[in-house]
Order: sequence, then structure tokens, then C-alpha cells
Amino acid sequence: MFDASNSPITIHYRPRNRNTYITITHNGEVCVRTPFKELSRVRRVLREKESWINTKLHEITKRVSYQHTVGETILFRGEVVELERFEFLKKKVEKDQNSVNIEKYYHQFYKNEALLTLPSRINHYSKKIGLVPSEIRYKKMRRRWGSCSSSGIVTFNTMMMKLSYEHIDYIIVHELAHLKHMNHSKEFHGLVRTILTDEKKLRSELKAMRID
Repeated sequence: MFDASNSPITIHYRPRNRNTYITITHNGEVCVRTPFKELSRVRRVLREKESWINTKLHEITKRVSYQHTVGETILFRGEVVELERFEFLKKKVEKDQNSVNIEKYYHQFYKNEALLTLPSRINHYSKKIGLVPSEIRYKKMRRRWGSCSSSGIVTFNTMMMKLSYEHIDYIIVHELAHLKHMNHSKEFHGLVRTILTDEKKLRSELKAMRID
């Protein structure tokens, strides 16, 4: 249970910010970006948000970890799946004891699945939202699920294939919406919401999911 008076927090001083922003990491760390230097003022803001913070922390403890370890299962499309289902991958993992190579096998597996699965879903939502990328790229990224450049190039993280279709679709719509709004303004989120009515819930869930 989070206690605003005593629980540990990570504070990032941001003098240009107008407001204080609170985020919860995937491992339950409370991070604060604030223009306030005084710890007492930060704690006061946290007390006001204590109920919200505890709700988020509870959600994180309930959520299935979006990590996989080399073994008998693999995370695929939001579910923990027996590795035996993917015989080719299973044979490679069992044959090679080199951890670097095994990591490459998993990455290649997710990339292949992304190339098979994502183009049709991207095309579907592109037509629905009325926005078309100048180019679509797929690669493993460490910090983002996707990105959109000012020239209209949309890049998707192949590790998306760990996620459920619900979250995959959110990432697709999110990046396509950036073709019109290169920011996270109210207009941007409003556009995403015209396609996915539960975008707030999906956005919150994705923030707590670790990319690895």
C-alpha cells in the first residue's frame, strides 16, 4: 500500500513543467516529474493522488508479466503459450545453448510473426482512420512500441507480437493518428478514441508493460 508520507518515490525536477506528473513503472515504482523543489509540496500532491496510485499499483500486481524466459513457454499474442507449439523455434532453442543466439531466435520469431500479422491490420485501420503512411517499417525497439516520423514513416516494434490483439491494435491506431497530429494533444487522443473507444484503458495498460 502506497503511503504518500513515507513510501519511496523517484523525483525528476522539471522547472519548465506547469504541473506535476505522476507515473507508475512496470515494477511498481512511483515516479514524479515536477516543477517543485520542496519535497513537502511533492508529498502533498502525492497525498491528493494516493487513491489513484494505489489503484494503479493494484492493477500492476494483478497483471501478467510481459516478459518471457527461455524455457517451456513463450509469450505470444497476449498469452503464455507452450513452446512446443512452435516446433522450429523449440528445436533451435534446445539445440543452441548460446544465450546470445537464443535471444536472436526469439527476436526473429517475433519479427516473422509481425510480418505475417501486422500488414493486414495496419491496412484495415489505415482505411478506417483515413491516414496512409509513406512507408511502414518493422524492427525491434527497446523503448517504444512504435514511432512515426514527420515524413510519414511509421515504424512498429516487432516485440508487439507478445501483446494481445487489443493492445496491438491500439499501437497501430496510435501511430497512424500521429500522421495527423505529431503530438499527444487532446485532438490526438480524440482521434484515436474515434476508432478505439477504450483508448484510455489501453494506453494506461501499455505504459505499465515492459519492452524486453
